[in-house]
Amino acid sequence: MASTPLTAASPDTPPARPAAPPPAEPTEQTEHAEPTVQAEQTVQGAARIHAALQKVTHPVRINPILTGAGILAWIAFSVLTETVSDSPRLPAPDIASIHRTTGFTAITGLVVAALAAGLWALSATRGRLGARAAGRVAHGSAWLFGAAVWAVFWEISTAKTDVLETPYFAAPQEILDHLWSDRRILAESLGNSLQLLALGFVLGLIAGLATGVVIGWWQQANYWVHPILMFLGPVPTLAWVPVIFALFPTAYSGAIFLIAVSVWFPITVLTRAGIVSVPRSYYDVTQTLGARSWFLVLRVSLPAALPSIFTGAFMALGSSFVSLTVAENFGVNSGLGWYLNWQKGWGDFPALYAGIVVLVGVCGVLLTLLFRLRGWVLRWEKELTRW
Repeated sequence: MASTPLTAASPDTPPARPAAPPPAEPTEQTEHAEPTVQAEQTVQGAARIHAALQKVTHPVRINPILTGAGILAWIAFSVLTETVSDSPRLPAPDIASIHRTTGFTAITGLVVAALAAGLWALSATRGRLGARAAGRVAHGSAWLFGAAVWAVFWEISTAKTDVLETPYFAAPQEILDHLWSDRRILAESLGNSLQLLALGFVLGLIAGLATGVVIGWWQQANYWVHPILMFLGPVPTLAWVPVIFALFPTAYSGAIFLIAVSVWFPITVLTRAGIVSVPRSYYDVTQTLGARSWFLVLRVSLPAALPSIFTGAFMALGSSFVSLTVAENFGVNSGLGWYLNWQKGWGDFPALYAGIVVLVGVCGVLLTLLFRLRGWVLRWEKELTRW
């Protein structure tokens, strides 16, 4: 009987793979599920693409309810100011001052509403101008509405009902009246204050930069100067007044010293901090290229410390305004601080508030200009530091 020979499997022969099962026949459920999933993925992808395109073409969105409410609130303020009668309990001088500027105050509210409406209409146009207008409206709509609500409350509580009694609280018409009637002396005071502020700020800036560079670069100078800086820097401006009367020949030079000291401390501290925080690798790279010490200071340390220096400049500008109002109360015959002290002596609170409005406006403008200067100088680090 013949037998079938058994052949041994060779060790080099790979094992046989199991046969793949036959493809399952598509059922009715899977046939309906696959197109549904594909359709959902397509819809989601289209929605994401549409959202991305909307974000690029319309990066900001205007809240129409909030913007419209702000415009209507300013119109309501104008109508309230012009049509509602003033409180009969007000003193006669206050009533006369309010009546002189009631029309102008109402027109101011209408102008604000018209400007907001014009920007809103301009935001609907295409191009760079429309995009900028849309950004302004979207960013400022809450402020537009909030300022209008505050103006309505201010007008009702002072001129219309006298809930906030005179003389410590003044109606907006009274402040506008003093801004106009005292425009010459306010302009002269503003010019003298800006001159005094510029001299003190520039001197304090130069002294602060020099001191910060010296103690940030040389360890021996830091050993001797830094403890003195920590003790004398935080001393309030008012505490230097006896020193001014003893050491300075004129009150004007003493006022410049007060402002310079208030600027010197934050500039020095943050310049030193910026120079100390410069990475050592920057110096190693420039030294391998043959850089000398002064090149390292002027072209490496100072540019790298500019963000900290500008931070110190923001702090110094705020403290310099405080020192300005203090300095102008001691022997200086003109300036916004002198004007405030003069009106306070007479008890003329509306004029005092008018001077404060000018001081706040100037401070805001200078801070805005400093922000713009910082953005231009440090354009190489855009989006790295947020303010």
